[in-house]
Amino acid sequence: MKYLSMDKTMKKIAVLSLICVTTIISCNRDLLDKKPLDAISEDAVFGDATFLQNYVYNIYNGIKPPWSPGSGGFEALTDVAVSQPETHDRAAGIREYIDGIITPDNITDLTNIWNEEYSYIRKANIFFEKVETSDIDQSKLDPMKGEVHFLRAWMYFELMRTYGGVPLITKSFKLDEESFDTPRNTYDECVAFVLSECDAAITLLDGVPVNEGKISKNAALALKARVLLYAASPLNNPTNDKSKWQAAEVATKAVIDAGYALHSSTADLFIKPLKNDETIFGKSFTPATRIPDWGYNYDYWPSGFDARQRLMPTQRFVNMFQMENGEYPYQADGITVNAASGYDPQKPNDNRDPRYYTSILYPGAGPVFIQDGSKTTHRVYEYWEDANPNPDNAPPYANPNKVDAENGQTLFDFGRDSKTYWVKGLTPFHWRVQTGYTFRRLLDFDGPRASFDFNYNQVTVFMRLTEFYLNYAEIQIALENEPLAREYINKIRQRPSTNMPDITSTGADLVRDYRNERAIELQLEDQRFFDLMRWKAAPGNIDIPIRGLTSVKMDWTGAQAGDLLGKLTYTYGVIPEAEVRKPWKGDHYYRFPIPNDEIKKSNNALEQNPGY
Repeated sequence: MKYLSMDKTMKKIAVLSLICVTTIISCNRDLLDKKPLDAISEDAVFGDATFLQNYVYNIYNGIKPPWSPGSGGFEALTDVAVSQPETHDRAAGIREYIDGIITPDNITDLTNIWNEEYSYIRKANIFFEKVETSDIDQSKLDPMKGEVHFLRAWMYFELMRTYGGVPLITKSFKLDEESFDTPRNTYDECVAFVLSECDAAITLLDGVPVNEGKISKNAALALKARVLLYAASPLNNPTNDKSKWQAAEVATKAVIDAGYALHSSTADLFIKPLKNDETIFGKSFTPATRIPDWGYNYDYWPSGFDARQRLMPTQRFVNMFQMENGEYPYQADGITVNAASGYDPQKPNDNRDPRYYTSILYPGAGPVFIQDGSKTTHRVYEYWEDANPNPDNAPPYANPNKVDAENGQTLFDFGRDSKTYWVKGLTPFHWRVQTGYTFRRLLDFDGPRASFDFNYNQVTVFMRLTEFYLNYAEIQIALENEPLAREYINKIRQRPSTNMPDITSTGADLVRDYRNERAIELQLEDQRFFDLMRWKAAPGNIDIPIRGLTSVKMDWTGAQAGDLLGKLTYTYGVIPEAEVRKPWKGDHYYRFPIPNDEIKKSNNALEQNPGY
């Protein structure tokens, strides 16, 4: 466990050498001209408001991004998404979790959650120790204190939702202290501490102007409300203590009343600039803060467009999108068509919830403008084989109408008879989109497929109003106030770009509708896995076979002038090439094991989670 702080041999620190690369807020270039970075002393950092603010910005990096660990995050453990084993650099530990063989010795990359968060908690602790004697003006110091209280709360919450109760460390350890025999605090003790940190941040940030990307009073209100929701949830509230739900209700309503509004459209919520009408806390997506390698435009880019496709939607998730009449396309088994919906499995993309089209790339979606070197053009998302495949790829294999009637540009004919082409080595990766779908939400089609230099338009949203409308609905369901729960779910469905029919369900059907709405709205925002954990709803949602499109064929026979698509034929089923998820292992899997190395460092003062 990284509890160590600076000792007398570390007086000369270079904390700013990395800060300007990864900070949430851009560093002032004048700062770099004042002194060589390796000559900035500890006393100078904690005695100068500019240096100290940049030290605080460095602690922002302790906020785990939603795509971590790996480049698919925890979403790949749920019913919403599956990762590509051949191309996804899956974090070690997540693979073992799916296989049902995770242990305190093989979680590897998940160890970094423990180590990373405590590393930044240590930085926060150093901050509080050093500023006690700082001469910096209180009007400048107090907002920074508020930020660091928030950050320490955030990092403890990250640890709590992953491991449960953890050691509460509020002082920095010195290098000459050999013993780290610090036991775990209970979950409730951790909640109380995190709430006190949030309250301190709320007080210190009250009246401080809100700057994009910076922690604000409202961000602290929102974190407090989120923590209280988790504390009230079944995993952490086995007796269903109503007072915990009531506390979450009060805190969540404070966020709702803070002056935010739902953004008019979901299509550009994750595109620059930050939509501050709805976004409570987020940051711009810069080259320095993109996900590993080239970012979303490589790691989430459709494989049919020559990328490696780390993460893709499951058929289960695709089926969560209702028809525009408010009916689910399938019954609860996910196989039997809901006759009341009007859904046709051979016309699966017709008349769906508008959010479907901004969330999912499906066979025939588009055309979209693709910047991909010599292949830059308008293209549809092709994921099909010819209706008459043959080894020589003789006609008919291509769209006979290659000119887009709207703009006159030639449509690049990509992916024809993909599996046959793969055998001939002519179409790399195309057929590896195992389920036949890809996520659209986080892609920037105004940017190139993969570039280290391009400043992509995506933003990272950590907290937004939609989450708290949904949280409030969940709280009202728990408090048996179903009309108010439906009201807040329907507010989201009434967003101008969505405009879906109001839900009218009750009881178990209302719970299903609520959780379905939450999965759709908060997809890829690092919520679904931890929702399933806190609801104790993993069985049947995590340990599922991966279903998708097992075959899609395109027949151009009879295509008319101007047609961008021929006749598509779809076959659905379990994807043989996809990962096989093992049966749910039991309640101990609702928490991750604490790494054995950390238990050894504590001289066994840390108690392992049950079941490991």
